[in-house]
Amino acid sequence: MSTATPDQAPRGLYAIGSAGLGLEALVLLLAAPAVLSLERGHVSGLRVGYLFAMAVLLILAAARLRKRGGKAFATALQVLVIAGGVITWPMYVVGVAFGAIWIYWLRLWPRHAHSAH
Repeated sequence: MSTATPDQAPRGLYAIGSAGLGLEALVLLLAAPAVLSLERGHVSGLRVGYLFAMAVLLILAAARLRKRGGKAFATALQVLVIAGGVITWPMYVVGVAFGAIWIYWLRLWPRHAHSAH
């Protein structure tokens, strides 16, 4: 029996979304050594800083996913992760993979929940 009312989505969707954002942040943090090795010592602080900044923002997005504008903020971050491919090409791969997962997650929301959140 679902506890969702017509004005809110099932609580489990928030947990899945937050877990996905947290996993994406972890992947970005684990990608930092790979980015460093790709550049063979010629990496700028901007590239690694971008990875860490995006990871922090994804964690913040996971924490505020239930709040007003939380889904929009997290969705905008997916675009920024993909755009990070300009800084270092593996971000395209990570961004597209997690972006596709995020789009799937957004499609799981019941129709009535789109207007409420």
